[in-house]
Amino acid sequence: MPDHCLNAGDTTDIPICHEVTCGVLTPTTSIATSRYFKSPSLYSYHTIIPPGSLLGASSPPGPSARWNSYSHPEGQLYFQRRICPNYGVVTEANVHSKQIEDCLDGWLKNIGEIISQRQITIPPSSELFIELDESLSSCTYYFVNHGTRRLFWLEQTTTELLDMGMVVSSSHINTALERLYWVHVEFFPMHTHEIHPKVVDDLIGVMSHGAADRLTSRTSTFPYTAEKCTQLLQLVSLRRDGESLDGHTLCFVARLWGAIENHRFMTYYGQEYAQLDRLQIMAPAEEIEHPSVEAIANPALWGIPGHYLSELRDLFANEQVFVDQWQIFMKTSMSEWHTAVVWTFPVIIADILSCLLSRASLSSALPSILSASGSLITGSILLLRHHGLEDATASFADLKARYLRAAKSNAGMLPSAIVFSLPKGLHLWSMVFMVGHLLVLASRLVGGLTMFGGGCLLILLVWAVIHTTQSPDEYEQGDGQSSILSKILSRWHSFQGDARQPALSV
Repeated sequence: MPDHCLNAGDTTDIPICHEVTCGVLTPTTSIATSRYFKSPSLYSYHTIIPPGSLLGASSPPGPSARWNSYSHPEGQLYFQRRICPNYGVVTEANVHSKQIEDCLDGWLKNIGEIISQRQITIPPSSELFIELDESLSSCTYYFVNHGTRRLFWLEQTTTELLDMGMVVSSSHINTALERLYWVHVEFFPMHTHEIHPKVVDDLIGVMSHGAADRLTSRTSTFPYTAEKCTQLLQLVSLRRDGESLDGHTLCFVARLWGAIENHRFMTYYGQEYAQLDRLQIMAPAEEIEHPSVEAIANPALWGIPGHYLSELRDLFANEQVFVDQWQIFMKTSMSEWHTAVVWTFPVIIADILSCLLSRASLSSALPSILSASGSLITGSILLLRHHGLEDATASFADLKARYLRAAKSNAGMLPSAIVFSLPKGLHLWSMVFMVGHLLVLASRLVGGLTMFGGGCLLILLVWAVIHTTQSPDEYEQGDGQSSILSKILSRWHSFQGDARQPALSV
């Protein structure tokens, strides 16, 4: 028995495509089909219902009599038939059409001839999936082996052509192939009886560990949060006691296994160097850096771009986006943008009222008004562009991953970090300019020297607040630097300790 029929990770010596009478036969995978990308074209009509008739009570004889039809829990109709004792075939092509069924028969005949000519032995627990294109001139296919839980093909192909991602070993390939297998089972669960109920017990063990890992680790790599794990475990546990799996249960069990196998592939599960931490960089990528731009942007925007840059890098570590981390990031960012937008109105109103009441020119208030307006505009645009993404699902996270990947490859993360910083940074500048504007107006009433002293006092107050506090990020850096406040407290505690304890003689 050829190895490539038993182990889909081993592919050898057959051309990638076959020119046959109907067109081209091409390998594909379970996630590369057109299942969710079809162009629907429905024709609705009214008809006559004869008295006492039961429409659809039995399937009429016709082209599809040899096929069994099933409805996926999501509603998609698919068809299945047994070709030979070794394998059956499934398709979503409408075999009720004589033309489509004849074309399918032609492809099945050609596939059978390829198997016969090359003396390929198909494992007995296998299944063939075929999909016709809209013009019926080409066909894509793959085989699944229910015994080994792998996909395989009749010809040599590559992980690049199948868009399976980069791999590091043959066992890593097997993880990718098992993920594709579970996706196939999820899409065609209603006729599948080869899945042993033990997979549910195994799934419960994996989900339980994942929930515990999420509860005890801030940087766990498990794809579901502890809350999601709890909800999913309640559903899965309903069918734990050795019961056979019906199609509906098998559908969501296979979906969960597909997600877990994808997580294992992405984190190099079972490899020599597995990713054990979400922030652990497995293959350092060349980062596009702009030191001169960063040196200007950080002071100009109060250090906010540096914070966003760190957040974006952590969020997109290893070019992965965890849905819950993306939601936290977006909720925090949108809250910050919303706050900046809201507080621009009091600044603008205060500037205008101060000029009207003092009968002063608006020129002194112009920097504050422009900064506040910039905060209002940029914050509003960011809120509109990211509306709804704070509750993003996995599909939204995948789209955002593509955006972040494009941003990282084109210009790095710094431009995005600067743009995200504009609403808050400009709002802070509007506050500074507003205070300066009010000081200028007040100097006309109490004198320039007095206001100069008041301005110095404000600057000293700001300096004291900045240098006597420490952010959580500074605590985590552990660079040995301490704020003035921490030094004072440390000396105070040291003094108290010396006062309470007797001196030690040496």
